[in-house]
Amino acid sequence: MLRWPYREPEKRAIICDGAVRSGKTSVMSLSFLLWAMGRFDGCAFAICGKSVGSAERNIITPLLSVRYLQDHFSLRYSRGEHLLTVRRGDRENRFYLFGGKDESSYTLIQGITLAGVLLDEVALMPRSFVEQALARCSVAGARLWFNCNPDVPTHWFRQEWILKLRAKNATHLHFTMDDNPGLSEETRAMYRSLYAGVFKRRWLIYP
Repeated sequence: MLRWPYREPEKRAIICDGAVRSGKTSVMSLSFLLWAMGRFDGCAFAICGKSVGSAERNIITPLLSVRYLQDHFSLRYSRGEHLLTVRRGDRENRFYLFGGKDESSYTLIQGITLAGVLLDEVALMPRSFVEQALARCSVAGARLWFNCNPDVPTHWFRQEWILKLRAKNATHLHFTMDDNPGLSEETRAMYRSLYAGVFKRRWLIYP
């Protein structure tokens, strides 16, 4: 994941899906920030969740505690503005948070010009919001970052993105709980015992 922007520079988008507690959000968030800071200066980016609160909880709070970022970057988060400002040397970029909770949410992200967007749990967001966020990414070199837990096979995001990777010029990575080194075998066993049948396939072993 951390090497993807450099190994496949021709790709426009990356999609990560898979099991719960597989670590995909953490590694994608860090990779997104490092890519943005390595490639751009003075640009705006969007970090989108089902709500602003979920984006703060799932992405911003963990990023602020990463020791590597603390040692090498200046990170300042304004909760009132929903804005993370990241600086390294004379390079600075802005990361705005948005919530895609319903069909009217697309109006919140209209008008901004972005160099990239990270959509956390994209399968929970209305298509109108997602497509408006993608339309804002008009800076040269902009990229689209998606992650999600699996949904029903007929979900629009699966139909329009996961099944059309070549047409979308996208890469797809699948995560399992074994990809998360922070989980003990006891914890993995506990999660496996929570689900059965279609739910076990959906949340833990989704292909």
